[in-house]
Amino acid sequence: MRKALALTIFICTSLCLVFTFSRGGWIGFVVAITALGLFLVYWFSIKMPPVWRKLSLPIALGTLAGLFIFAVLFVAPVRDRVLSIFAGRNDSSNNFRLNVWAAAIDMIKARPFLGIGPGNDAFNKIYPLFQRPRYTALSAYSVLLEIAVEMGLIGLTAFLWLLVVIFNQGWIQLQRLRQLGSRQGFWLMGAIATMLGMMAHGAVDTIWYRPQVNILWWLTVATIASYYLPPPQTDDN
Repeated sequence: MRKALALTIFICTSLCLVFTFSRGGWIGFVVAITALGLFLVYWFSIKMPPVWRKLSLPIALGTLAGLFIFAVLFVAPVRDRVLSIFAGRNDSSNNFRLNVWAAAIDMIKARPFLGIGPGNDAFNKIYPLFQRPRYTALSAYSVLLEIAVEMGLIGLTAFLWLLVVIFNQGWIQLQRLRQLGSRQGFWLMGAIATMLGMMAHGAVDTIWYRPQVNILWWLTVATIASYYLPPPQTDDN
């Protein structure tokens, strides 16, 4: 019953996301599903014969790529939205983001080390000084750019280092749980895949500045952190 409930929730929420026609959401969804699929193949490969262990990842990647290509070729709404990503300034949404990103980069150049300060109020006061005519915005429409705007390159470096620590620790603990055959590894794989998907979406939108998404992000961070095992203490005496 729990597996059936989980599958139902996955299908319903996936359809909700797909029907938003949000290209950023689709990018995050594809990255998260791809990451989860590869993690599952890695997880179960320990039980596979040596030959299949080598072939499992290429087969998984090929299958996922084939499904994506099939959707682009034969599903018109998907094809239209995917092609619009590469339309450059010919697409209104692309053009808007490019102008906002250009202004955000100018803001970073003006205050490269410490930024303008955190918060929406600071952004609303400074952005009009750099914005392109007729392109008002409430954020930089990119998580990485927003962090650099608010906290400068020092803050961005700290954030990127935080990601390195989180993903490194997640990978270490996933290997440990895989060797133990613990089902807790599925929670860890889900959390890492979710973070990767949200980062992919966040590259083209400031999704973390919505409380619902922000809470989900920190929940995944907390999930990965909960599996951390401190190194054993040695007795120096």
